[in-house]
Amino acid sequence: MGPSQSREQRRLQRKHRHQRNQRIQEREVAEAEEQEREERTQQEEEEAPPPPSPSPQPQMSSYHSESSSTPYGYSPTAPVPRRTSSSRRTSRLSDHYRQSSHTPRGGGGGGRDSRAGGGRDSRAAAACYEGIDTPTLTTALAYTSNRLLAKTKSHHTFVVTGDVLFSLFFRSKPMTGSVSIIQTSALTDKQKDTLISAVLRAAEKYGIAREDWMNNSAEVDMRTVVGMGKGEVDEVIAWSLGQKEIVFSGDGMTLLAVDFVYEFRRMLHFLTRALEGGGEDEEGETVDLDDVVELVRRLVTVEGRGRSLRRGVVEGRYQRLVFSDYAWMMVGREYERRFGEKGLKEDDEESDDEDEGDRVGDSTSVWTDCS
Repeated sequence: MGPSQSREQRRLQRKHRHQRNQRIQEREVAEAEEQEREERTQQEEEEAPPPPSPSPQPQMSSYHSESSSTPYGYSPTAPVPRRTSSSRRTSRLSDHYRQSSHTPRGGGGGGRDSRAGGGRDSRAAAACYEGIDTPTLTTALAYTSNRLLAKTKSHHTFVVTGDVLFSLFFRSKPMTGSVSIIQTSALTDKQKDTLISAVLRAAEKYGIAREDWMNNSAEVDMRTVVGMGKGEVDEVIAWSLGQKEIVFSGDGMTLLAVDFVYEFRRMLHFLTRALEGGGEDEEGETVDLDDVVELVRRLVTVEGRGRSLRRGVVEGRYQRLVFSDYAWMMVGREYERRFGEKGLKEDDEESDDEDEGDRVGDSTSVWTDCS
């Protein structure tokens, strides 16, 4: 009887997976048809005589806290790229690959959270439409949190890194590829099994195509790809706990944002590798330049109180995450282009009106007024 039940369970799982994949494909076809209708409408509008040009409006160049949906005083401005026919084809291929190659049940590794280098080609445009939308992600996290509390009778705190920061904390992205966690304290075998079971149940319950949508790939990469030891990982955790920026909070689980300096240096590290590798890192880790600039904006406006971030604060931590001068300069130029002021400065660089009295704190401060 036991083997028969096992085969029946596997048959039901295959049936449910097939139905879920079929729903995803039907949704993709509907989106493609809708996009074609929009393109035809746009083409007809372009062929029509243009209306009189309105008087020019001043361009807003500052953030406004009253309209912000973020936990800090400005609203992210990263645009969602328009989906092209090329990006639709890329999205379908990515969905097919994701549906046919899941990480094993206990895996946790293998997830990559950032998106295409530079974020400008069709693959980056398609990435905005992949993964888990924010409402579904929030619901799945709440379900996982409740299951953890019910089964373990305790509350758990994790640190998260990657694109979940930009969907749940910065609110600059509508989708999340996966939630990469770092344990702040070791889980028992029973707690690990409970977490894995809750993640799998949430994927099935809420139609999430990726079974390991919540995994420990961030922690695995820290040890294997970056080569960090236990002490270095503990340093990241300590800075993150001290930062106290909550990404998600539930009865059984809290997700804290990783130390933003670590995240910035991590992104610079993989941006450097992508630039040296001709556009994509050999490990498959990719970086969206818009995300890097968004992160620098946070460091400047909140931690720096409007003052540029000096290179010393970044180079003072996590030395294994090396980055090039060109990657630093590339991010600085993009920030200055977008916001009209410098966000990054070299340690020996001074503003025109800067003196020792303008520095924050004492003479060793790494923050300085923007010029």
